[in-house]
Amino acid sequence: MKQVLTALLIGCIASGASAAPLNQVQQQAWLEDIHFYVRQVKTQHIQPFHTLAESDFDLMISRLKADLTTLSEVQLEVRLMAISRAIGDGHSSYFMMSGRHQHFPFRFKFFGETLRVVDAIPEHRQLIGMQLRAINGLSVSELYEQLSTVLPGVDNQFSEQTSFEYYLTLHKLLLGLGIVAEGLPALFRFAGEEGEVTAKISPVSMREFGKLGSAYARSEPQLTAQEIGMPGITLSLLQKHKTAYFDFASYPAPEQVMSHCDALQARLKSADSRYLIIDLRGNGGGNFYAGLALSACLLPLDQFDWMQGVYVLSDGATFSAAMSNTVQFKQILNAKVAGTPTGGDPNHFAENSVFSLPNSGRRFSLSKRYYPFSAAQSDAVYPDIHIAPDWEDYRVGKDTVLSQLLVRLSER
Repeated sequence: MKQVLTALLIGCIASGASAAPLNQVQQQAWLEDIHFYVRQVKTQHIQPFHTLAESDFDLMISRLKADLTTLSEVQLEVRLMAISRAIGDGHSSYFMMSGRHQHFPFRFKFFGETLRVVDAIPEHRQLIGMQLRAINGLSVSELYEQLSTVLPGVDNQFSEQTSFEYYLTLHKLLLGLGIVAEGLPALFRFAGEEGEVTAKISPVSMREFGKLGSAYARSEPQLTAQEIGMPGITLSLLQKHKTAYFDFASYPAPEQVMSHCDALQARLKSADSRYLIIDLRGNGGGNFYAGLALSACLLPLDQFDWMQGVYVLSDGATFSAAMSNTVQFKQILNAKVAGTPTGGDPNHFAENSVFSLPNSGRRFSLSKRYYPFSAAQSDAVYPDIHIAPDWEDYRVGKDTVLSQLLVRLSER
């Protein structure tokens, strides 16, 4: 209920934004879009009120319609984000980025409680590695409190943190929340080894922002990634560790896995690897049957230590199908999970349908299936071997999780 009340108050919180209120024509168009949104939620979601009571949903919609005369478009979109977030599953989301948008020119990543800049456009590369302390006077904890009620793609506290790292850069979201003002740069405050730095930062285009990343610029361990005909999956053979390492970054089609299975098996037999690592960190999902096809391809290989030598790597961005495969690989491959908890809930609403609002063209998604993958009540797949990324390792290109796991295998 606290989340619902917070969402209802977002219109008041966002009063600092300077975007112009909707005119009458825009109000009517958005009113039609809101009616469309409500119809789809109530008829297309497999169980729309599993977390949010229908009466609370109706109240939030009524308040939104009543406030139309005072809201700007970005404020209205923030309200729709909050309502979608309140539905309570990560596959039901309002996509604010389906309209024109800009980003602040950074990628952020948490290391423990510290949020650091891990990439930036050339103009601000001197800020990489610094801790973010505040934006326009709001601390990271205050920013987190405001954004947490609207963030999309959230199943638990781990995917919430991952979503925050990304959406903190979305200019129109911060504008709609009243954190930044239209047409003005935002004042960012950072802390580094030599003290604090403040800078006035303006947003950049999605094209420029899209060049940035938050994945490891990995130099250790050294990997020789080989294409195996399965788009999104590469293989590195770590002969020193007798390990076959699969970087499962995104999902191919199941038939692409099956059609290249014989060649993959031949390559693995030739390498005589004993240990198997499937890395699902950063994988936001796809068709989990492709993951099952990969497991079916690997299972006939007797060379692997199927009792103690199979591992899956996970983190807060391991979501949807990637989370499902994490659970499934524990069961059918007898795998142990290493890393940090998944961003997906083993018992989750999934397989979303995506809709476009008839006037604005903005998109939103709704869950249409439910998967209970765990008999026990849980909010994540928790690792058997907890290894968290370390900033000092990250800074020099060392993959903490994979490196520590390989050390364990060497000691064995």
